[in-house]
Amino acid sequence: MVKAVDYARVMIEIDKACADFARQENLPGLLAGIVQGGELVHLTTLGHADRDAGRAVTRETAFRIASMTKSTTALAILALRDAGKLALDAPLADTIPQFASVAPATRDSAPVTVRHLLTHTAGFVTDDPWGDRMLGMSPAALDALIATGKLFARPPGLAFEYSNLGYALLGRVITNVSGAPYQSFIRRTLLQPLGMMRTTFDAFEAARGDFACGYRCDDGVWARERLEPDGEVGAMGGLATTAADYTRYLTFLLSAWPPRDDPETGPVRRASVREMGLFHAPPFLPDVVDGRAASASAYGYGLVDAADATLGRRLHHPGGLPGYGSHMLFLPERSVGVFAFANRTYAPMSRLTPRLAELFLAIQPKPAPLPASPWLKRAVDAVVAAYAAGRIETASSVLAANLLLDVPAPLRNAELAGLKQQLGEGGLESIEPMHALSGRFVIACANGRLRGTIILSPEAEPGIQKLVLAAESR
Repeated sequence: MVKAVDYARVMIEIDKACADFARQENLPGLLAGIVQGGELVHLTTLGHADRDAGRAVTRETAFRIASMTKSTTALAILALRDAGKLALDAPLADTIPQFASVAPATRDSAPVTVRHLLTHTAGFVTDDPWGDRMLGMSPAALDALIATGKLFARPPGLAFEYSNLGYALLGRVITNVSGAPYQSFIRRTLLQPLGMMRTTFDAFEAARGDFACGYRCDDGVWARERLEPDGEVGAMGGLATTAADYTRYLTFLLSAWPPRDDPETGPVRRASVREMGLFHAPPFLPDVVDGRAASASAYGYGLVDAADATLGRRLHHPGGLPGYGSHMLFLPERSVGVFAFANRTYAPMSRLTPRLAELFLAIQPKPAPLPASPWLKRAVDAVVAAYAAGRIETASSVLAANLLLDVPAPLRNAELAGLKQQLGEGGLESIEPMHALSGRFVIACANGRLRGTIILSPEAEPGIQKLVLAAESR
C-alpha cells in the first residue's frame, strides 16, 4: 500500500521535473500525463498554449503529436491484415499499383513490401526535415513523387532508415484497401471505438477549440510556426490529440498485456498490439536518454522496443513537427504509460518521459512474480530431492530422454556430491519462472546457496532437457 504522503511527495517531484525541463528547454507550454489502470492518475500542465493571447495550457488543450501517429497507422494496417484484406509480405505494388513502375534500387533488389514500410527498412532515404513540411501533400503530388522521386538510399530489407514517406505510403495502402480515405478508416476503426472524439488529423479543426499553437525560438525571438494542413501523407505524423484521449489510447495498448484467455474487447486483437513491439528491424545503437543507456533497442511496427536497465521493457515513440515535440512510452510489464507534449519545434520530450516514469515507479509495488507452472514446480522439487539424495536417478521420472545421454548419470552424481561437500544440506528457497517451461531456482544451504536453471522439453509430460547448477558460497 502506497502511503498518501509518499504519493503526494512524488507527484510534487513529477511536477517539479516537468517545470525544470520546461525551463531548461525553453518551452512555451507543456502537458505531461501518467496512465495506470485505465486512468490518467496524474497530469501536469505548464505555460502557454497561446503566448500572444496569454492563454494557458489546460487539461483540455490539444497538441499535435507528430510521429506518435505512426503507431496508430500501424494498428490500422494490422487491422486490415487481421481481416484478411492485405498481406504484410506481398509486394507493395499489390496495394499501390503505381509502385509497379518504380525502378528498384538495384536490378536484384527484392520488392518493397508493407512490412518494409512498417519497419523503416524499405531502403528509402531518411526524410525528417522534408517530410515534416509535407503533411498537406495532395494525392496527385504523392502520385508524382512515386512516379518520379529518387526514393532509394539502398535496396529494401538491408538496414533501418527512418522514413516518413514509408508511413505516408501506408496511408495510401489503407485508403486503397479499405476503400475510404485513411483518415476516415482510422477514425472509424480506432479513434471512435476508443472514445477519442477530440483526436483528429485536421489541425485547423482542432485549432478552433482549446489548441496549442506551435512556436519556434531563434536567437531569443519567438515566432509562431505555420500550421501544416491535413493532406495525403498525414498517416506519418498528422494527429492532434488531448490528454484524455491519449489516456484512452495508452490504456488500450497496455490492455494487450499479459497474454490471456479473456474475450477480445478492443478494436484490434491483443496479439496484434503485442506484435507491434517485436524487434522487426535491425537494432539501433544503444538508446541514450540523459545518460541512461538501454541495452537493446529496435523498431517494431510504429513502436520502438527498448530494454531499459531501470524501467524494464519500454515501448515508445517520439514525435516532432515544426512547432511541436512529443513522446510516449509504456511499460507493459508494469502497466504504466507516460506521455508528454510541448509546443516548441522539435522539443526533445523523450528526455523527460523516462524520468517521470522512474519517479512514478518508485512508489509502485513490485509486480507480482509469475507463478511456477505445475510442470516447473514438479521439476524443481525433483532436483531438490536429487540434491538431497546425491543421485540424479532420484529425479528420473522428470528427466527428458536427452539429459543423461548428454551428461551421464555418474558425472551428474559426481557434480551433486561436489556441490554438497561445498555447500552442505539445503532446502528450496525460491523459484523464479521465466515462463511455463523454464525457470531459475535457489536451494538455501548450510554454507551458501545452490542456484539452478531448468529448461523443460515440449512434450505432453514436459521433462528436464537442460539443468545447470552453480554454487554460491558464503
